Amino acid sequence: MSKTSLKSLLAASAFLASSAAAGVQAQESTIAQVNQYAAEGASIGQVTSVSQLRDVRPTDWAFQALQSLVERYGCIAGYPDGTFRGNRAMTRYEFAAGLNACLDRVNELIASATADLVTQEDLAVLQRLQEEFQAELATLRGRVDALEARTSELEANQFSTTTKLSGSTTFDLGTAFAGEGGTGVNVGTDVEDEVTFGSSVYLTLDTSFTGRDLLTLDLLAANIQGYGSRFENGVEVPEAAVDYEDDTGNDFVLDNLWYNFPIGNASVFVGTVDLEADEIVPTTGQLIDDGIGDYFNNGNPLSYSLVDGAGAGFNLDLGRSLNVAAAYLAEDDGEAGNAGSDLGLTGGDNTAFAQVTFTPGDKLTIAGTYNRAYYSTPDSVILAGGTAAGPAGGSESYSVNAFGINAGYAISSRITLDGWAGWGFAESDDSSDDADLFNWAVNLGFPDLFREGNAGGISVGGFTNVTDESGTNFTESDDTPFLAQAFYRMQLSDNISIQPGVFYIANPSGDDDNDNVWIGSLRTQFSF
Repeated sequence: MSKTSLKSLLAASAFLASSAAAGVQAQESTIAQVNQYAAEGASIGQVTSVSQLRDVRPTDWAFQALQSLVERYGCIAGYPDGTFRGNRAMTRYEFAAGLNACLDRVNELIASATADLVTQEDLAVLQRLQEEFQAELATLRGRVDALEARTSELEANQFSTTTKLSGSTTFDLGTAFAGEGGTGVNVGTDVEDEVTFGSSVYLTLDTSFTGRDLLTLDLLAANIQGYGSRFENGVEVPEAAVDYEDDTGNDFVLDNLWYNFPIGNASVFVGTVDLEADEIVPTTGQLIDDGIGDYFNNGNPLSYSLVDGAGAGFNLDLGRSLNVAAAYLAEDDGEAGNAGSDLGLTGGDNTAFAQVTFTPGDKLTIAGTYNRAYYSTPDSVILAGGTAAGPAGGSESYSVNAFGINAGYAISSRITLDGWAGWGFAESDDSSDDADLFNWAVNLGFPDLFREGNAGGISVGGFTNVTDESGTNFTESDDTPFLAQAFYRMQLSDNISIQPGVFYIANPSGDDDNDNVWIGSLRTQFSF
């Protein structure tokens, strides 16, 4: 047997590690494809030239042996990233897997009448190697057969090859309490508190057809009412409406429906149910991105919460640090999908939205927003998630021009700071009424507080309120409704978290004659 041939066969040990790893990775990738909905890449497969292995050099001691194996047998495979990794250690199972690959290749050559490429000496060495690693080869084949059986079972019983189902269930225990109501909160009424216990269930179906697009469908069943409604005697505090409150009577309803797909460097969104501006654009805050907290976790109301529902939008990266986005959204609650007076995609409540986001580095993000919102009836003007900033009456439609500055900064890996300020100018179509609007907030976040996976936060801010008005249909706030909140999310496991929170609302309904409101809550979330 020639020295070159022997070296060629023994140098296969360097190949065996990569070939075996690629084979096992390919099997595990098949199972991953069943659990996910997008196909994963596999090994680069056989190579036709050593130059395809980018970490192999002509000066390497085994270069000629590898080159011979490629040219004579074609049984060299690399990793998915195009490397050979010839210096890493290997197990006997990996050697057996590589040997088996070469044996299969030799059998193919013999079957195709090209056996003259295989010398008798090479076949003798391969036979000895096959006998020595017979047990490992049998074990490896058994492992592959087991993986194939598991894959077949999963494929036969899987929910979908393109859709991923996830969900969460939230239990909400809490109470809101205050003293005697003042102006705007039932003058002279004794505000009695009630402890309530409600729940919500979200089911999310994420579907991808190409691996780069995403169709999102959310189903919701809930009976959680806002803390502003948890008083006796008919007393309500609009500012106490939490961001996550929903009450569907425990019936499942369609809560979100939108489709996201790429066009060049742009990400395009089209939706018919509850498509929101903050789903289309990059956000600037850690607390917002984590979706925790009870107030303000939807971001600046004058930037992102004027109108949501049906429409389309996009965001486009212009270089590494600049992103531009725009959207048109119409109210989907009985308006966008219906024809008639003050209805439809353009006749009902709607907004045209734009945002420019600047990210100069890994820590700082700044975004400027503009909204041009139209409200077909004055009663539909809700500017701050339930606060009393809208017009008090009248029959005229209104337009709102709103501007927002939003920023987020990662002080460290465990401390984040974000906040916003928003200005709005509302005016009736006949110019008989107008109002100036303002809001602000500052959020301090503590990712991995006390333990990895946990998170805490402190927020202070002013709800959207009317700072100046003229006419008869807007009511100017004497005092800014103010919120302070503190919360801590404890991640008990990958699927269970508990989040206690304490909240304080000053000047409810924009009047310091109203007693301040305190809220305590305990939220337990189960995700799956």
